[in-house]
Amino acid sequence: MEKRTQLTPTTDQKQDNKTQELVNARKDTLSKLKTEEDKGFEWLNEYSRKFLASGYLTEGVTPEGRIREIADRAEEILQIPGYSDKFYGYMSEGFFSLASPVWSNFGKKRGLPISCFGSHIDDDMGNILYTQSEVGMMSKLGGGTSGYFGNIRHRGAPVKNNGQASGAVHIMQLFESMVDVVSQGSVRRGRFSPYLPIDHKDIMEFLEIGTEGNPIQQLTHGVTVTNQWMQEMIEGDVEKRTIWAKVLQRRGEMGYPYVFFTDNANDGAADVYKDKNHRIHASNLCTEIMLPSNDNWSFVCVLSSVNLMHYDKWKKTDAVETMVHFLDAVITEFIEKLEAYRDSSDREDRQTFLFMERAYNFAKQNRSLGLGVLGWHSLLQSKRVAFNSQEAYNLNSEIFREIKERSYKASEQLAERFGEPEVLKGYGRRNATLNAIAPTTSSAFILGQVSQGIEPIWSNCYVKDIAKIKTTIKNPFLMDLLEEKGQNTPEVWKSIRDMDGSVQHLDFLTEEEKAVFKTYSEIDQLDIIYQAANRQNHIDQGQSVNIIVHPDMPTKDINKIHVTAWKMGLKSLYYQHSMNAAQKFKQKKDCVSCEA
Repeated sequence: MEKRTQLTPTTDQKQDNKTQELVNARKDTLSKLKTEEDKGFEWLNEYSRKFLASGYLTEGVTPEGRIREIADRAEEILQIPGYSDKFYGYMSEGFFSLASPVWSNFGKKRGLPISCFGSHIDDDMGNILYTQSEVGMMSKLGGGTSGYFGNIRHRGAPVKNNGQASGAVHIMQLFESMVDVVSQGSVRRGRFSPYLPIDHKDIMEFLEIGTEGNPIQQLTHGVTVTNQWMQEMIEGDVEKRTIWAKVLQRRGEMGYPYVFFTDNANDGAADVYKDKNHRIHASNLCTEIMLPSNDNWSFVCVLSSVNLMHYDKWKKTDAVETMVHFLDAVITEFIEKLEAYRDSSDREDRQTFLFMERAYNFAKQNRSLGLGVLGWHSLLQSKRVAFNSQEAYNLNSEIFREIKERSYKASEQLAERFGEPEVLKGYGRRNATLNAIAPTTSSAFILGQVSQGIEPIWSNCYVKDIAKIKTTIKNPFLMDLLEEKGQNTPEVWKSIRDMDGSVQHLDFLTEEEKAVFKTYSEIDQLDIIYQAANRQNHIDQGQSVNIIVHPDMPTKDINKIHVTAWKMGLKSLYYQHSMNAAQKFKQKKDCVSCEA
């Protein structure tokens, strides 16, 4: 019998076999990943998918597909092997909420992944016209913008050639017109908020903005207030009390002006800004951004949030650090896209950069981040903890201390890997700021209909128009409780709906259970302020803090809420909501640009 010769594999054959093994292993891994991916995303229910499809995703793209694109792009920027899978996994768990411009533009050829800006207007026509064009360009790019007008001379002040200044408010009309013209035909309307110091001589004219017959109708606006001014007002200065009364009156009628406490903002500013005397003059559209602006800087902040509903799950992971790395990647893409405009052979691109240069300077030199939260009240209700309880206060401190510490640790890691930006040389971190609590109305709905931001829920049962279909949304934690009690019936839900989403009339609930499911307007508004002050110690920027005031609340009580906010160190107050229908209509000016 013929003896068979055993062939020894050649080097090439060995290499081919090795390659095939790697290919098979990769296929196996991808198959397992796909199985894992399909398991997650419990938050991506029918409501969330419809909502995302109605404006956040391009046709034919699934949320899962878009998240994978975003995750891959972040890994490409960060050059951290495995980052994409980790980020995708945390997204599938519902740990993160992405800001609107991240959903829309991150990783895409065009469009900026950040849309929250703030400008500074000086008292010369060249600067005024440049900043007007800057705001126009930011609006064209989908941005929400604000501007500080405190340096503008008051109406009637002398100017060169024996003329008289037309005043700060008159100049604001230029900005309203610009935003209106630029927004025509855009998918998302531009937004602009002017800020004026409460001791500016044009303040009473400023407080007429938005009233019937006023030439300015579309600008939500804010007043900036110093400690000295507040103290003199409280001590009885008649003129200041008259102005303060007008501020409170307008907030009652329209929901704004926003109130920006200048000294609280600067006393609580990030270390680098205090050390280098970079003054914070005003906030953004939603009053949570506390960053400096000047001749060379228009502030820019990248926003997104962690979901507190899953705090007990993600606190044992590196989710916060992962999200800070992601936000830094978003800043990198923002800078790179603006540099592409600057270096383009296309004239229109170069013009875009011309009016975005101050924003570019700020982003490159500061790399400021604003990691926020949503789902706070959902977390409390899932644990059956009342909003104003000691347990809630303790948890509030624990969570925000942890987020801040871990955010700063992540920024130090980023600095070691990529270096410090110009402003932070010697500080050992990559980002001037790390934390800001933005509004999250849309984001919270996308993320499985959890509560928005740090706010209590508005109602335990409400109707929402999703993709032009009216849908009734019920509080799932209340549903669980009713189920336990055998009361999860259409009749009970109808009674809740008839009582504007309240459960206080349900006699089968204990007082403790009623306290857990109190709605925004049923919670003492001073508790909102105390809780915000409690967490402000652990936030380097600010918070969008809204209050709800009943139409019959005495003015002295409304004043007490505002004065308490100032005394306790809050940096700003956002909207003052009322249950008044006319004011609700007036307040339909939510800024998606600044959502986290």
